[in-house]
Amino acid sequence: MNASQVVELMPISRSESPPAAIKQIDSPAPPPVTGVTNRFAFIDGLRGIAALGIVVFHLWWYEPAPYPVFGAESTPADEAFIKIRAAVQVLLVISGFVIAYTLRRTWVTPQEMYWFIGRRLVRLVPCYWVTIATVLLVDVACRNVWELSTPTDSPPTMARVAAHMTFLQDVFGLDSLSAGMWTLCIEMQFYFVAVLGWGLAQRCFPRLDRLDPTPSAWALLLTFAPIAVFSLFHWRTQADTEIWVIHFLWMFFIGMATWWAIDRTISLPIFVGLILIGLRNLYVDAEWRYENSVALTTAISIFVAGRLGRLNSWLNIPWLQYLGKISYSLYLIHFPICHVLTSAGWRWYHDSPTSLQATGILLSSLICSIIGGHVLYVLVEAPSARWAARMKQASHFSIVPTLETIH
Repeated sequence: MNASQVVELMPISRSESPPAAIKQIDSPAPPPVTGVTNRFAFIDGLRGIAALGIVVFHLWWYEPAPYPVFGAESTPADEAFIKIRAAVQVLLVISGFVIAYTLRRTWVTPQEMYWFIGRRLVRLVPCYWVTIATVLLVDVACRNVWELSTPTDSPPTMARVAAHMTFLQDVFGLDSLSAGMWTLCIEMQFYFVAVLGWGLAQRCFPRLDRLDPTPSAWALLLTFAPIAVFSLFHWRTQADTEIWVIHFLWMFFIGMATWWAIDRTISLPIFVGLILIGLRNLYVDAEWRYENSVALTTAISIFVAGRLGRLNSWLNIPWLQYLGKISYSLYLIHFPICHVLTSAGWRWYHDSPTSLQATGILLSSLICSIIGGHVLYVLVEAPSARWAARMKQASHFSIVPTLETIH
């Protein structure tokens, strides 16, 4: 919701450069950013940590009764595990950061919007649809073959499945088929907000260099900051906004602002001011204090890594990079796998496993989830990423916007 590795850092295409019609006019290059390349090891490491945390949280949260791992009563371990769900905030901040990076040299035109959204759909949808199909197969097998509890609670209907396939299940008030799918709906909404806002900032506010696609700092702040701050202090407190991106816009925005601060589009004092706004919210919104502190910590950590030129070295640990690489697939597929294994394991022990037995079942489910994430990545996600890359290359041959279409 990148949730999940829901976006990809790709090379810059010609359509994301200043128009060919004005390339011959010299303009100052943007200031260099130390340690920036098309892949960031630190970002992938954070992704891996967040995805693993979400899997662990779901394993614990959906552990069958009577919850023998920590006991039915609330314990310090229970309280610690429930906080792991804030890993979603890490993914939302990362998503905002990566989209800001991806758009950094993009001239937004109707055609470029088509390519931008299209690449995101190609990147997200195949894994998402395969997961939906997997959940449906598991549901049928649990009901008719294995005689286990089902992952969907109630029989899936055509309307429910169709709404999921179009990221609209929450909009129509339909129960989710699998844990975590709600974040994909929010993610898709954010893509439209980000590209439309970037285009609005390019057209409605003057730039110091009219040939540079990056809007000015004030243009970006006037376009995004008011609704992000309103989201932080108001929309986030409203239960009826949870199905819309406005509920989570602050996390996406602070991630975008982190990239803008690293590449010096916005100044350090402005970035510090945004962080202080987030800190101010910690004192007025106790209910969301922990989640917001996780988002702010993520943004500050990425900013420090970027300014120190460590985006390509921090968290560059092989196993963590591997988890980051498969994080989107792992995020999607873990729930049906965990459901089958935990349900079967509990039945094997006559629905009353000891704490040690239950822990063994959950650890086995975690390992199998990682294996399932790897398989989904190899068979579906990686080919989808190559397809999206070919779309990126195809945009090289699209009609380049003229000066009049930009201004």
